[in-house]
Amino acid sequence: MTYNLDNLDKKILAELDINSRQPVTILSKKLHRNRNVIEYRIKKLQEEGIIKNFVTLLDSGRLGLTIWNIYLELENTNKTIEEKIIQYLNKNKKVWWVAQTASKWNFIYSVFVKNTRELYEIINKFNLEFGRYILNQSLVAHVEAEIFSRSYLLNQPSTAIAWAKDSKSEEIDELDKSILKELATNARMSSVDLAEKIGSTERVVIYRIKDLIKRKIITRFRLQLDTSKYGFHFYKVIVNLKNFEKDQDGKLKEYCRNLGNIFHYVNKIGSWMLELEMDCESYEKANELMKKMKEEFPNYIKSYEVILITKEPKGELDLTQQLD
Repeated sequence: MTYNLDNLDKKILAELDINSRQPVTILSKKLHRNRNVIEYRIKKLQEEGIIKNFVTLLDSGRLGLTIWNIYLELENTNKTIEEKIIQYLNKNKKVWWVAQTASKWNFIYSVFVKNTRELYEIINKFNLEFGRYILNQSLVAHVEAEIFSRSYLLNQPSTAIAWAKDSKSEEIDELDKSILKELATNARMSSVDLAEKIGSTERVVIYRIKDLIKRKIITRFRLQLDTSKYGFHFYKVIVNLKNFEKDQDGKLKEYCRNLGNIFHYVNKIGSWMLELEMDCESYEKANELMKKMKEEFPNYIKSYEVILITKEPKGELDLTQQLD
């Protein structure tokens, strides 16, 4: 059953998707509602399964890591084999994200690696285990990404922030690691509770978090949502470009930001040069949105493929697994 979001729910989700760590006191002032009401609504959205996690998103480039997506077209599989694949990928700390789709690409999984040798070893080990089921696979690497807020909730243009744009590696000590691991999927944990948990002080924790943000190791505090709970679905779009042009890329990026539905704009290198991720009510609406986009950029967009993400067996976006 679809949960009916009212205007206050939408405002809360939109605000938390921009900064899921902002205090209730700030939210209550912004939304002109009593803090007890805000606290109740957030708790309710969690109980309904709409808010799955409050995520601390780290910049992979600042950790000296590159992101690769591996697309798998499978054959001769069944539910048991698919569960074995999910279990295998979930156990691998180098695997950041796993998705199943309603397209020819049965699985997509993302990995973070320091170099191509590490990538080779991960893929080779997976293929040794499940290669007999792989009909086709395609690899694409992230170049840079733009993260947009889910402003479709309020029918407004999104706010944007760059992610994985620089490859400047930053030093992270053990205290930083402890802080990041605790905040990974619980970005709203108070500084007092965090300090107690890691054996530090509130003052030190506040300073360290500010420093991690300043050094762009922490990119954003955002939400992991189950949008299907309120009638939307997650779509990934493969976009084939005629020729990459920086000017056209900037215009298309701004066009996507203004749509509100698109929350990831990712430049790639590989079989295709661009991926979009969006929330839409239906496949028809997602396809209509992309059709209009292609009409607006006929000399830039060659073709596109809309992919419905049906499940995310691993979707916490927890990069702290890479810190060990």
